[in-house]
Amino acid sequence: MILISILFTGVVFGQSGYLNGKQPFQKPKEGKALVYLIRSGAGALVNFRAYKDDKFLGALVNDDYLIIECEPGEHLFWAVSENRDYVEANLEANKVYVLNIQGQMGAFIASVSLKQLDPNKKSDKKLFARKIRNSWAIVYDESRITEDKSENIEKGLAKYKELKAKESSKIIKLDPAKAFENADKPN
Repeated sequence: MILISILFTGVVFGQSGYLNGKQPFQKPKEGKALVYLIRSGAGALVNFRAYKDDKFLGALVNDDYLIIECEPGEHLFWAVSENRDYVEANLEANKVYVLNIQGQMGAFIASVSLKQLDPNKKSDKKLFARKIRNSWAIVYDESRITEDKSENIEKGLAKYKELKAKESSKIIKLDPAKAFENADKPN
């Protein structure tokens, strides 16, 4: 068990450099918004890469989740594996939002689908509560990202603009009313 923990921790630290371990439900600092990016579904051994606007947030491995503090306002969240999936968000101050990067069977590796969790759905509340209780948190810190993802970002944003021009249904909009108040009590 110790060896597995060391290997797991080593992999996560090697990719992101900011693993913070298990975290209780977080609330944003006054005037900020907080976004959780969790993962579920197929592709447990595949890294799903997460982005916000033109920034690489990190790679989610196994059961990790990301916590990102954001300025309120317009943002684009996107996830990449075999494909790319996009969520346009107008974040409100002092709110917590949860996006689920769902792994799905792809042609060669797992593909991703990015969906907003709804705090009014019992199954979404339970999934979120289980993730923060049993998984590893990665608190995003831009100063610790050392990987050059500029080419990936350029391609991802070009694809987004292409989909946006076509008014594609592949770009979903975050519902600001679906903010989580408390994940410690999922029932």
